[in-house]
Amino acid sequence: MAAYDAVTSLLHTLDHLSQTHTSHSLLYKKEQTEVLSDKYTFLKTFLDDFTNIFHEDIKMKHLERMIQEAANGVEDTIDSHVYDSSVLVQSKRVQRKADTIFHQNLEYAIEEIGLIQKEVMKKIKVNKFNSKISHSRDTSSQIPMDQKDVIIGLDEDLLKIKDRLIVQSSRLEVVPIIGMGGIGKTTLARRVYDDSLIAYHFYVRAWTNVSQEFDTREIFLGILRSIGVVKDEVERNSTNEQLAERVYRSLKGMKYLIVLDDMWSIEAWKHVRRSFPDDHNGSRILLTTRLVDVASCACSGNSLHEMRFLSVEESWILLRDKVFGNGSYPPELEKIGRYIVRQCQGLPLAVVAIGGLLSKMSKETSSWEKVAEKVGSLMTSDTMDCLNILSLSYNHLPQYLKTCFLYMGVFAESREIPVWKLIKLWIAEGFVKKVNHKKSRRCGRGKFEGVG
Repeated sequence: MAAYDAVTSLLHTLDHLSQTHTSHSLLYKKEQTEVLSDKYTFLKTFLDDFTNIFHEDIKMKHLERMIQEAANGVEDTIDSHVYDSSVLVQSKRVQRKADTIFHQNLEYAIEEIGLIQKEVMKKIKVNKFNSKISHSRDTSSQIPMDQKDVIIGLDEDLLKIKDRLIVQSSRLEVVPIIGMGGIGKTTLARRVYDDSLIAYHFYVRAWTNVSQEFDTREIFLGILRSIGVVKDEVERNSTNEQLAERVYRSLKGMKYLIVLDDMWSIEAWKHVRRSFPDDHNGSRILLTTRLVDVASCACSGNSLHEMRFLSVEESWILLRDKVFGNGSYPPELEKIGRYIVRQCQGLPLAVVAIGGLLSKMSKETSSWEKVAEKVGSLMTSDTMDCLNILSLSYNHLPQYLKTCFLYMGVFAESREIPVWKLIKLWIAEGFVKKVNHKKSRRCGRGKFEGVG
């Protein structure tokens, strides 16, 4: 992953160099940069094609590190020389000497990457990777990429939550949904929130994410944005107390439903509770959390709605629909498919993640058996750790998508990510490059496309 980023960055630098430095004194350097560009373009293709191998093969990891260090070294050499030539005031003699040393360094870099390229060719030949990659691409391209996740096993939960929101006391009540990560709390809450009967029943609805490192200001702003009563000026100039009061005034006298998604602490609940007026009109707060003590504190003794795990049959239906949609499926895959979902132990997130991975693989029993082996070792009764399950899907991404995906980590957890801002940042980082005489299909506007 880091090697791919390093090579991508270097190719971007080399391309920029060839476009901006065209004087006679740099022609020899241009020839060198063209050789380097060709070699690193080959290595970039290699890294992209064999991304699934690096996390499993120790020798491949070592080769990846060699490529990364070499690319970083070349880019440092270029950046330093360009900076010295454009910023420092030097005599012609000193500049010529610096140019000579620079050309020597590039020549050494060409020899070094040539040796690495030979090792890459040996690795490809020994493992016969070319045929495998070709096969996997042919089969994965047949799978539609826009399938919607099918929600399985939530109908009964939906009815129970709707009943508690609509039928019971006129007093303000908190309805907590509890369960471990990945079990479907947010999915259920969203289905309730978007239900047509709920939308009709409550005059005001608002949804806000809380997350572990809660920010009271962001919680209040999330509510105000959701109900459409906050302006940029208010966001900039209001204190937390003023925002809390504004939430209170906006909800006062209204029959409202507020969803507080992913509440992690009693402290967070106490900070926001005072902003929800109780006008005895049937208003409700729907709260999702992993922690029983948080739910118990918030609902003041009312019963908690605890999410259940999926049955094997429900898990199989979810996996089947995720992989094949509404179409038919090879009967020989059902046995291994049911084995896979049993290893997911009824956790919807795990089933959906594995389904997403299988949808991009060949529909052969041998391929599914390999996934089954990994799922069995990752999903243990002690940890139930979905991060490992999700890593299977991550490892299956092409390198350029891994880079783009990881970059989204610069945004705060549980916050909406503006697409326009994300694309501009990708472009600035060199993850997305300009293409002449060609409209992008990746970004949707302008003449840009993913570097992969």
